[in-house]
Amino acid sequence: MNLIIKLVVSILVFTATSGFGQPLSLPTKEVDVLKQKLAVYAEDTNRVINLWRLARYHTMTEPRQAVINANEAISLARKLNYVYGELVSLQALSFISTITGDWQKGMQTAVEGLQISQAKYPKLEIAFYNVIALVYEKQQDSKQRLEWLLKAYHHPQIEYLPNNGKWLIYHNIGEVYEKLNVLDSAMYFGKIIDINCRKLSIPVEVSYANAIMGRVENKRKNYPQALQYLKIATNFSNKSGNLFLESEQSVDLARVFHAMNQADSAIFYAEKALNGGQKFKNLVLTADAAKLLAQIYEHSNPSKATTYLKILNAANDSLYTASRIIQTQNIVNAEAQRKRDLEEAKKEYYNSIRLYALIGFLVFLGILSVVLIRNNRQTQKANAILNDKNLEISLQKDKIEKQIEQKQILLSELQHRVKNNLQYVISILEIQKESVNYSNIDDLIKNNQNRIHSIALLHKKLSINDSVNDVDLKRYVIELAELVKESYVNERQVTLLVSCEVETLSISKALPVGLIIVELVSNSMKHAFTQQTKGIINIEITQDTQAKMNKLHYVDNGVGFDFKNVETKGLGVEIMKGLIDQLSGKTETPSHSKGFELIVYFKS
Repeated sequence: MNLIIKLVVSILVFTATSGFGQPLSLPTKEVDVLKQKLAVYAEDTNRVINLWRLARYHTMTEPRQAVINANEAISLARKLNYVYGELVSLQALSFISTITGDWQKGMQTAVEGLQISQAKYPKLEIAFYNVIALVYEKQQDSKQRLEWLLKAYHHPQIEYLPNNGKWLIYHNIGEVYEKLNVLDSAMYFGKIIDINCRKLSIPVEVSYANAIMGRVENKRKNYPQALQYLKIATNFSNKSGNLFLESEQSVDLARVFHAMNQADSAIFYAEKALNGGQKFKNLVLTADAAKLLAQIYEHSNPSKATTYLKILNAANDSLYTASRIIQTQNIVNAEAQRKRDLEEAKKEYYNSIRLYALIGFLVFLGILSVVLIRNNRQTQKANAILNDKNLEISLQKDKIEKQIEQKQILLSELQHRVKNNLQYVISILEIQKESVNYSNIDDLIKNNQNRIHSIALLHKKLSINDSVNDVDLKRYVIELAELVKESYVNERQVTLLVSCEVETLSISKALPVGLIIVELVSNSMKHAFTQQTKGIINIEITQDTQAKMNKLHYVDNGVGFDFKNVETKGLGVEIMKGLIDQLSGKTETPSHSKGFELIVYFKS
């Protein structure tokens, strides 16, 4: 009997450590059986496992339902003190939260699971190392991801994991080294996995290994070898029945063919990947494939390129919406769980009251009056506790309602800001439509890119606490100036110096200030240093508290020009003057024998 129990536990640990809470492929009949079992409510460990498996099944297709199943499994496992069920359900919830964009929830759940496993179930530590690494992968922090994967790699239990668990860690490490461009290490892990998993007949890991090696050879521009590895990868994906993985690897094949200028093959595999993403309702794969197809058709068929860009934008929008829905669902589930816990506490309390009363009646019948007095006092205490709880619930409800109202106001304000800022872009494009000063379409696109980057960076620097009106001006100006400078490929050495005394500025003022800096830096990078090998650009923003004025001081040591008396005014100068007027600003242009200097005074 003990041998059977140990065997069952080993199978369950294999399932948890080999899958790490990842999506689970199940036949439709098996899914129907799971749902039928769950329809009959029973508070036991079987229900926990069934909920966990259903959560993994719904991960890629119905993430909201997956979150509901995982949360219910965690709650029931804790109620039953079922540590294993709690841990595997935490793995699943962390995985779902991470891939749908709620990284904070994903990390919080993974760390909670790691702490529990270290204290009560060390065999599952490796699983949580891998899930934490996944969070860092989605945040594109490959160094942190590698750090956690190496913890799993050096863990003493890794050699005792079933083959799938060990090789999953190995292929994740190989993927990180490939992304970090440590190509020799990536190839090392790829070859180890390929050799061993062929012997062990684990086709899915053979597929991962060859995909890693294919991407490495693609980076080395050894395209024939890259194609060979990637085709092996797709064949083994197909053998293992993992059609989703085959679709993912089709994107890699398409990229190689695109690099080799074999458009027909690139289109074939990219469309295959796109169909796979849509079939499996995977927005990330859909977006990757659509983006690649848009790039392929950009010059040969702009109309098709536009179609795929629409698919890309729709997928990105859906990804954002899905992550917000998941976060909202988590809040709702947490509140529902809190109410259920409160009801359970009430039931347990009343049960204890009845038990004490019965024991008192049977044992101390002779002193019935004393028991009744004590019972009455306890009832009063219970009522006081209930009143306190009700008051607490009422206060929390009011707080949540105020928070929701505040977020709605903030969202409305943010939408208004976005609309106004998009109007800036439309106005500039309308002006450019009439401009004849652009002989080079690359300059026009680059200038518009920098202006749009200015607006995007502005929103990134918004301080969303109690309002969406304040911008961290210092960081905004430094990053914006560097971004514009780096957008120009220039053989000359240009030193950029930026200082800013103004900590924050309203978005209505920060936007025109940012666009003025875009135009000034762009103008200097294009025209100022044509006759010299080195240049300096100095930007200072200072504050006169007595006059309640801010000063933007811009200087370069290039060829210079007269800002106020330019005979042939370019579009950039016209835009700057319009923006200065919008700030109700005043300008000074000190004369120099060399270089350009502009001072703009404006109010906060």
